[in-house]
Amino acid sequence: MISSLALALVHHTSRSVSSSVTAGDMPHTNSPAQPGTNTSTIEVYFGNGCYWERQWAYYVVETDATGPFARQPNAFTAKVGYGGGSAPPEGDAVCYHSGDGRDYSALGHAEVNRISLDSDKASTQLRALAVDFFASFLGPHGGRIRPDPMDAGSPYRSVIGLPGGTASPLYEVITAANTFGMALKPATAGGGADEVNTVWVYSSETFPFWDGEVYHQCHCDFRMTAGMPYPQSYTRDVWNAKKAAGDFVPTGCPEGVMPHPGQMCPSFGR
Repeated sequence: MISSLALALVHHTSRSVSSSVTAGDMPHTNSPAQPGTNTSTIEVYFGNGCYWERQWAYYVVETDATGPFARQPNAFTAKVGYGGGSAPPEGDAVCYHSGDGRDYSALGHAEVNRISLDSDKASTQLRALAVDFFASFLGPHGGRIRPDPMDAGSPYRSVIGLPGGTASPLYEVITAANTFGMALKPATAGGGADEVNTVWVYSSETFPFWDGEVYHQCHCDFRMTAGMPYPQSYTRDVWNAKKAAGDFVPTGCPEGVMPHPGQMCPSFGR
């Protein structure tokens, strides 16, 4: 049975994307689903710094056999991509440093991961993600910084995307998990400053997720963070399985702009 929370979220995610269209609302084809196409899952996104490290973190959360997701490795949903910015004026993809009108940084996007929640477990699953998200920051209460502070600027700012933004029934899960005194700021426009101890909260309807390139998925990190070097079961086996299943597909953006950091990853070249 779908909970009252899930029903309230269906109300948010079933609004038409064709009415009152803004730059952030425009439909696109490199996202796996438009709002309202599947009421059995609820899509959210998180971003704080480099998306490679955070995709691994959410993979761990999703595949924890004792956690609220308990998903098999090939069934995890965390996907690298872009959110919090405008739709591209040309084409139907947002790209990694492409140097044209699709460039994510020029469009005001942040590097993010999109995760699908089961509607009947949305609160508990989101809580697990949010706890991991807030715990990943460093520093004292009220002075938190991202785990990779060398990645500076708007494309690396800390963001959360929920259906309805701060008006979402799920927003209370985010505020409850924010035990470190971080500022949660509603985002009313694409882009946003990279501010210490700040998380921008976007409506994922107005500012939807855009799929990242295939080579960015299940990518090993550029430094020795938790879990590094990531196992080949993740960087090679799961990556190949997700490609074969059609979960990781080319978006039309250039592939392989950033070389795979083979010195830190045993699956260099995959």
